[in-house]
Amino acid sequence: MSISIDNIAEKIIANNIDKHEALLSFERLSEDEKAQLVEKLKGLENHNASNNKNLQVLPLLESVDERNLTEAQQAYINKLVGEFETFAPKSKENAQAGQKYLVDQRKTANLKKCMKGLQFHLTYTKAEGAYLYDLDGNKYVDITGDNGVNIFGHQPKFINQAIEKQSERGFPLVGYTEDLFKTAELFCEITDHERMLFTQSGTEAVMWAIRIARAATGKKKIVIFEGSYHGLSDTVLAIKGQRGESLALGLGMMQEFAEQLIVLDYGNMDQLSIIEDNADEIAGVLVEPIQSRHPYIQPLAFLQELRKLTIEKQMPLIFDEMITGFRACHRGAQGYFNIKADIATYGKIPGGGMPTGMIAGAAKYMDLADGGTFNFDDDSMPNMKRTLMAGTHTRNPMKIATTLAILTEIKKRCTGKLNSDNCGCFQKDLNEKTRLMAVKINKHFVDKNLPIIIDQFSSLFKIRFTDGSHGLTRELLLCLMRMNGLETSVSGNFFLTTAHSDKDIQTIIDVITKSADTLLNEGFFSPKEIVEIVLPQSIDQSNSDIAETVEFNSQNNVSNHLDEIEQLKRLIKSDLQNFQEGVI
Repeated sequence: MSISIDNIAEKIIANNIDKHEALLSFERLSEDEKAQLVEKLKGLENHNASNNKNLQVLPLLESVDERNLTEAQQAYINKLVGEFETFAPKSKENAQAGQKYLVDQRKTANLKKCMKGLQFHLTYTKAEGAYLYDLDGNKYVDITGDNGVNIFGHQPKFINQAIEKQSERGFPLVGYTEDLFKTAELFCEITDHERMLFTQSGTEAVMWAIRIARAATGKKKIVIFEGSYHGLSDTVLAIKGQRGESLALGLGMMQEFAEQLIVLDYGNMDQLSIIEDNADEIAGVLVEPIQSRHPYIQPLAFLQELRKLTIEKQMPLIFDEMITGFRACHRGAQGYFNIKADIATYGKIPGGGMPTGMIAGAAKYMDLADGGTFNFDDDSMPNMKRTLMAGTHTRNPMKIATTLAILTEIKKRCTGKLNSDNCGCFQKDLNEKTRLMAVKINKHFVDKNLPIIIDQFSSLFKIRFTDGSHGLTRELLLCLMRMNGLETSVSGNFFLTTAHSDKDIQTIIDVITKSADTLLNEGFFSPKEIVEIVLPQSIDQSNSDIAETVEFNSQNNVSNHLDEIEQLKRLIKSDLQNFQEGVI
């Protein structure tokens, strides 16, 4: 755990972490680790301070606000626009002309008026291994991972062979194929679920899982958590209002659907009481165990308590494993955290590049889709009532072929470890490579005092600006990364695959740090305010009270900041004991 303590200490000393996050990080530690962190902070402070042994003054940088661009900054953006147009002229021409007929909801994501000439999408001509190639002849190291689909890179040989073989046999959409049975059995073996079914997308998988939960319980309400993403169905698109009410997320989305959802704060232990108090009307609890938008939140203790509560109240716990499934571990986040959900939804990786979704779980729930098993040679019949499931392409033989190929490859690489509980398959090595890469990039950000953090979980990593999620400087960074040969995604979620070589990983490190340095040198980060870190005279006080051990005070208004810390302290004590110890 010392690496985690070192990481937290570096961020606090460098002011590369805000007050709230510092307090959260501290509370995630055990009592011994809290004491170690305080000692380390004190030691670092004593080593660096000159006159006052309990005071260190550090400059804090912040990203430029797009509303306050200087002439020099706008001139640099204009220069980049010209360079990018020269870099990818055919892609720009396609993106411009294609708007007439193609409706593309992604083209406006994070669009900035002052730099929109940098934000057109590329036209690809080829994808192979860890690389993408565009219409203008440029080659990129791909970190988009096709939004989490690829874990073995583009066009792995075993996928191409599966597609070619199936295309020769045709792909009838009605009836069974032998591969269908093999795939279902292998899926259940790897994930440790009893039964599974195929859907046409991840969105559909979640929608059906909710329907199964309601059918099983006869209740209506579904609990979801703020910050999670569960696809595009109206049945899960809601946010939490200021008074705790559930509100429809946007235009065309029905408030009536939102009112069937209970939106809670993820990781907040206190909010478990809301689930307990409303158990009589809750059909199920839907969780994205690692939120793709906030991968630094890894609330192990919260998930453990949630599992206990849902078992006690006999309500199904549903894990949305679209991102974590087969990536964090061969058994997904369930295997990684050793928490078994009643129902789990999957997509992306097991589709092998084909559009698909899956639902797997305990037979008592999955039987509601088909009535359960029965014998054709006696008078037995399905013994359960059924809820409606349908879809023309749910079992398309082309996607079954790629799924079988992916699952076979996963099992092959997990030889001797598939039934172990330690998640020791190939994902473990890939996860560690991703972690080490993030550590190196974060060290660079700390050294330069930039308000940027690489958040990482398994082989997922995300660039987060601590002073704003979707500001101009973040978008410029992504554009520079692309111009330096690293293909990015508007979502900001990136992935390593088994196709990335050590050289590719070093390229990722070099491009991200070089691009950030360019923006720093061009004046897109500036000093915020001088911040003092006041450390305690001794650590004889209770380590459980962070307000008595580490304080962040502004030179201009100490009392206001102390009040803020007191509020944060109370928040931490009530709802953040749940976070996985030592994880940022």
